Amino acid sequence: MATVINGQRNGLKIREQSDILSGILPYKLYGELTTKDMFGRSTEEIRCRRGRRSFVTMGGKNIMLEHILTDSETEYMTERIFGGSLYAHKETLLEGYVTLSKGIRVGICGRAATDGGKIIGIYDISGINIRLPSYSVNVGNRICNLLHREKGGVLIYAPPGVGKTTLLRGVAARMSMGDAPKRVCVVDTRGELGVSLDGCDNSVDLLVGYPREKGIEIATRTMSAELIVCDEIGDPKECEAILSAQNSGIPLIASAHGSNLSTLLRRKGIRYLHEGHVFEYYVAISRRLGAFEFEYTVTEWEEANSLV
Repeated sequence: MATVINGQRNGLKIREQSDILSGILPYKLYGELTTKDMFGRSTEEIRCRRGRRSFVTMGGKNIMLEHILTDSETEYMTERIFGGSLYAHKETLLEGYVTLSKGIRVGICGRAATDGGKIIGIYDISGINIRLPSYSVNVGNRICNLLHREKGGVLIYAPPGVGKTTLLRGVAARMSMGDAPKRVCVVDTRGELGVSLDGCDNSVDLLVGYPREKGIEIATRTMSAELIVCDEIGDPKECEAILSAQNSGIPLIASAHGSNLSTLLRRKGIRYLHEGHVFEYYVAISRRLGAFEFEYTVTEWEEANSLV
């Protein structure tokens, strides 16, 4: 089945993000974005490349800007993003990103220094991709109904950039509010999933920066969670630990990168969780081009099992 669900980026969050970006982006680039009214609800990414024109992704469309990032502007952005201390962000930088306040994630590319095939440093930064999180107020109803109906968990999958994290936020918020709120624990390993979930009108506990498997263990053993939410699972060793922590039977809603279910289930880590019946439902999401709207397809465990 396929159902359309709608969402939008909250206006207050847009202003907060704009304020943060004003301290990071070069004056000319920020001015062009402001003049062209590109700090809107559909703005997803701002992509800057040294010596080349910048791009903005809005509503799934890539829009070329006039601004060309200079060497000095690249250095300026790097200094502002890292706050003058590369070391403070070393762990995530080696994974290719830095997380700023309000869940803004900055992808970094350049030249890697390696030792025995392991990345030990990054220098000569040439590309900066600023990814703006969406705060959606209208998504998650269908997933919440599945969670209320069954005791099993839900795995949301789609290619990168479609909106998995947005949907997870919506579900976490809705499940933790209302007449019968659940105790929801969000394991926010990268510091972006929990954006806008720290309000006083919900029952969400945030574990920020924890490895997923450790966060799930804490949510289960010490926070007495009734629903656990985490983002971007798939590493085989991590999935083994997740299955171990899931023996308690607390429903888990998570996301994974994948374009179709059969391919997803061939991945070792995901297959391990499937065989452990961690997820009762697999939800594929897609988005209409040019609109902040989603379509998703729900597959039950029994049907998914026929693909293994």
